[in-house]
Amino acid sequence: MFGYLQPFKDEMKMKDYQLYKSVYCGLCRHLAKDYGLFSSLTLSYDCTVLAMLYMSVNAESSTVKKGRCMVNPIKKCMICDSSGDAFRFAGAVCVIMSYYKMKDTINDSGILKKIAAGFIRLLLHRNYRKASKAYPEIDRSATEMMERQCEAETGNSGIDRSAEPTALMISSLCKMLTPDESSEHTLGVFGYFVGRWIYLMDAADDLEKDLKHHNYNPFAVKHESNIQQTMDYCNEVLNMTAAQILMAYELLNLHSYRAVLDNIVYEGLSNQQKKCTQDKYSPHDEKTGITP
Repeated sequence: MFGYLQPFKDEMKMKDYQLYKSVYCGLCRHLAKDYGLFSSLTLSYDCTVLAMLYMSVNAESSTVKKGRCMVNPIKKCMICDSSGDAFRFAGAVCVIMSYYKMKDTINDSGILKKIAAGFIRLLLHRNYRKASKAYPEIDRSATEMMERQCEAETGNSGIDRSAEPTALMISSLCKMLTPDESSEHTLGVFGYFVGRWIYLMDAADDLEKDLKHHNYNPFAVKHESNIQQTMDYCNEVLNMTAAQILMAYELLNLHSYRAVLDNIVYEGLSNQQKKCTQDKYSPHDEKTGITP
């Protein structure tokens, strides 16, 4: 996953931030338990949100207790555990998506990154097979996303078509969160626009690098010479997508973690977007002269 779904700590109560961290640590522990310690490296902020959303829409009970970090046993932390499948589901997403991420890196990177990604993919292969066997629908969704993305980028598609594969994949993952058919459609719409926002955020974040290396980027066609003006356009597109996320989010029936999820949706998205499209290219540090 991409890691853009994060809380805005400055606008959170300490108890809510500690609760968020406990879910993050809980997912890390379940990854190590289900797939081995190495799999903890696949942990992501996005999948932490997925675990919280799973527990919230299904009204799963959870407990938070003191424990020690799986990666650094000296460090003490609060760890969340759930009565249901939230962490198993989110853990499978972590492993499967990391496996496909390595595959994508092998296809698109230079020789050194290819070698590193190939080695990591080999280490993940056994865990990937275990996760895809337990959740074949996640693997199927990821496979379809990779195929559609390849077609879209090979054809130098525009913004809408380029963002569609990720949007459809996150939509399908959100639909899997609950067996309640009445909630499935709303979750699907919410996931669709979250996926679209994530893809566009990643494209905006990588724009300068992609222009330099002549890699595909859906925002490149809008770029002339002023990177800040291009970022202003990126911000406009992201704002329209974020507005759709907020409308769908308002319709979700959440039973827990509301304060944390509210912060991520209402504050976290805008904060991440600001850092990517505005703070990164402040007027006093404006970069010019880059051409696609």
